[in-house]
Amino acid sequence: MRLSKEQRKGVMQKYGVNRLWSFSRVQCFIDNCPWEYKARYIDHLDLNDENVYTIWGTVAHNLIENLMTKKIKYEDMVDRFEQAMFTWETDVTKPRFDSEKIKIGYFGNLDEYFKNTQIPIGKDFKTEKPVLIRLGKDKQYVFVGYIDTEYVDEQGNTVLIDYKTSSKSSFSKAKLPKKAMQLMLYAIGKHQFSHIPYEKIKCRFDMMKYTTVHYRQENGKWADSVQERSKWVSKMAKKLLTKLKKHGIDEDKANEMVQVASLNNDLSNMPQDIQDQFQLNNYYIEIPITQEACEKVAAKVAEDCQQILDFEALDNDDQISWLEVNHPYNPDDYFETHLCSYHTSDIFKQKEGKLMQDNTDEFAEMFADDDDTVVEDMFS
Repeated sequence: MRLSKEQRKGVMQKYGVNRLWSFSRVQCFIDNCPWEYKARYIDHLDLNDENVYTIWGTVAHNLIENLMTKKIKYEDMVDRFEQAMFTWETDVTKPRFDSEKIKIGYFGNLDEYFKNTQIPIGKDFKTEKPVLIRLGKDKQYVFVGYIDTEYVDEQGNTVLIDYKTSSKSSFSKAKLPKKAMQLMLYAIGKHQFSHIPYEKIKCRFDMMKYTTVHYRQENGKWADSVQERSKWVSKMAKKLLTKLKKHGIDEDKANEMVQVASLNNDLSNMPQDIQDQFQLNNYYIEIPITQEACEKVAAKVAEDCQQILDFEALDNDDQISWLEVNHPYNPDDYFETHLCSYHTSDIFKQKEGKLMQDNTDEFAEMFADDDDTVVEDMFS
């Protein structure tokens, strides 16, 4: 449950600060777009941060969190997801995916998630639970975050889950340290205020669009393969053909069976012993939690906070000059052109339109001079 305005005020009074930080606020300046940060947090402009991915990320989060807290039943998730799709499809004002192919893949993967996701084994499930974190040499940066799902597993570990509808490519080995910072901050908060040892805290991303396919190899050993949920059978086609042929099924029949299984994205038409050789599990990305790693994250985020405060201390003209030099608008950057709430706003578009018009007028005035030497001087 989100803290009320009065509760937030009480936290600030307790720790003698005039601001409660959030990781999303820091991320906005450091990783996303400082122009958006200035517009949202300094100029307090009314920006619309809704895009197709924030819409469906919210829908997905709400459904799985309501399941975890038993507000809805397992079988309710698919119906509610389909209702949300219908509402979105019929509202022409809502943002759209870049292509029909992307939409079909996105919805197909989430539909499979809500049909087949696994509920973790544990107790004391909580969702959107507030967590407090204090950073900096003097603990002057006070953060409040909200954990998607928290529970205690069978080994007594406190498990923190962050649900993601993103592509796994954005969680590559190179990108994971930065992606993991928010969860690690929450681990720091659980350690600071609940006194849970770091070794008893587990953090993971639940990558909702993917599944881990646990399958038996021909040598009898088991292996894992991470696949999109809506395509996992077609990605296992060659392995299925091999197993069917060893089962004594001729090649034409085997190909037909695999095609049917791929279209249905399940193995219900396969012999039972072949079905038993494939198991689907949620795809989790585990974040190693150690005291050393968490201390490094704490130091880095504290530095980021100070950088933001230094920027805020500049006057408006200096802020704009700094942004123009360090973060010029890039029309080829997907985030800026599609997801940034400032650069996709009417405010920015009007500003750019006026700037282009001013440049055009200035250029035209140069050529309006009767003295031909103006042109000669320009191109000499």
